[in-house]
Amino acid sequence: MKLLCISTAFKNTDVALCYDEKRAYICGDSNAKQSENALVIIDKLLKDNNIDITQIQCVAVVVGPGSFTGIRIGLGLVKGMSMAKPDLKLIGICSLDLMAHIFANQSKTKNDFWCVINALSGNIFACQYSCNGERITQPKMLSGDELSQLSGTVVGLKDENLGICNDFVEFSPQTLLSLSEKYYNENKFTPENLLLPIYLRKSQAEQNYADKKD
Repeated sequence: MKLLCISTAFKNTDVALCYDEKRAYICGDSNAKQSENALVIIDKLLKDNNIDITQIQCVAVVVGPGSFTGIRIGLGLVKGMSMAKPDLKLIGICSLDLMAHIFANQSKTKNDFWCVINALSGNIFACQYSCNGERITQPKMLSGDELSQLSGTVVGLKDENLGICNDFVEFSPQTLLSLSEKYYNENKFTPENLLLPIYLRKSQAEQNYADKKD
């Protein structure tokens, strides 16, 4: 199995590769533009491991929520690969599910918990999980009084340091590969036509347009 994993949904470009029971990783420079460096990072990882892109059998990609631009970059790359290789298996990964996977494995918690991501303007993306990292609710956006839904352990991203959180996790290429391998082994593949972004809210341009109409 040759599995390539890509995340451009946040400030770092995380790329991981699994082949012949070997693992390789790159965490891209967060100060570099993902539109310019994502392909370069992927190409470097493949070349460093003597793997041709045509040999890749499955690609996993983080589909959000996260940066609108970053999500589009990652999905565009993967959909381009799929067009060139129709038999390529695809795995779409929700960033909140990835947080839950990391927390459940690192903390060994016995209680349900929430994972949250800053959605800006006083909003958060949130989803509740069981102790083993399985969804209890669907991902959604909360704001204002809705934040009172959050109780118990609230897990956020260390970089964001949200005040409502009492525990934190960090994304890495290693944790991305860990969840991707889990999905691969469980045959949790995503049909190309269902590999869609998870935005959960309108983009700023869409919101500005809606405000003008009102």
